[in-house]
Amino acid sequence: MSKTSTNLDIVKYIYNELEEPNKNKITIQSLIDDKTKSQIESLNGIKDYLDNFCLEPSEETINKIKACSIQNRKSEYFA
Repeated sequence: MSKTSTNLDIVKYIYNELEEPNKNKITIQSLIDDKTKSQIESLNGIKDYLDNFCLEPSEETINKIKACSIQNRKSEYFA
């Protein structure tokens, strides 16, 4: 990767948060520099994975939240 862009610039580029002039520079740089192009593709893959990653709480966690909620409601009524 050349001095034109930094890792942070590439992350901003991937998330479409980079100013237009800098976005154009990285786009051009990715066309002429295979290392930059590879890094963008790699980080895009990671972003796609993270975008599709979701966690679901276990049944035990849900039950603890419900129990805490019930306990809080009881204490409000008796306060």
